[in-house]
Amino acid sequence: MYGMVNQAVKEMVHEVLGEDSWIQICNTLKIKVDDFELFQQFDDEVTLNLVKEICQVSKMEPETLLESFGQYWVKYAQKSDYSIILSTFATSPFDLIYSLNNLHDRLELTFSNLNAPSFEIVHEEENQITVNYYSDRKNMGLEFFVKGLFMGIFQMFNQQGQVDIIETLGNANATFKIKRV
Repeated sequence: MYGMVNQAVKEMVHEVLGEDSWIQICNTLKIKVDDFELFQQFDDEVTLNLVKEICQVSKMEPETLLESFGQYWVKYAQKSDYSIILSTFATSPFDLIYSLNNLHDRLELTFSNLNAPSFEIVHEEENQITVNYYSDRKNMGLEFFVKGLFMGIFQMFNQQGQVDIIETLGNANATFKIKRV
């Protein structure tokens, strides 16, 4: 993953658990406190180890942490230089969800070798969609991050939504039911 992801994890830990907890996590993992260059690629194992250690320190379950981070990620992206990309792709939560593949295509221009997931809308109703999520990242529990991401997208537009994982399709793939409420 790119350092931008780990940097967002760091900022979330600072906000929720405090700087002392971040220093403790870094010391345990033997990483430098400011070790994440935004455009540098890091092995996925670094992010997995961060998640595991944050769970130890916070006493959170990994699923809860990843879901919280998904929501945080949307806020982080809104504060970043990439906020303009978010605003150009959508005017509603469903618009943005429909545009996630295009958004990732755009990001590939900046982030070489980006290993982005893909999203497929498999069913639509007036206030509900069903989305398949596909990723090459195996056994990372990222479906919980994606659930949080979808919830964060609704928050971004000051709307209420309900997101359920209705099926895990093996490895890193899942199906979500997303409702506007």
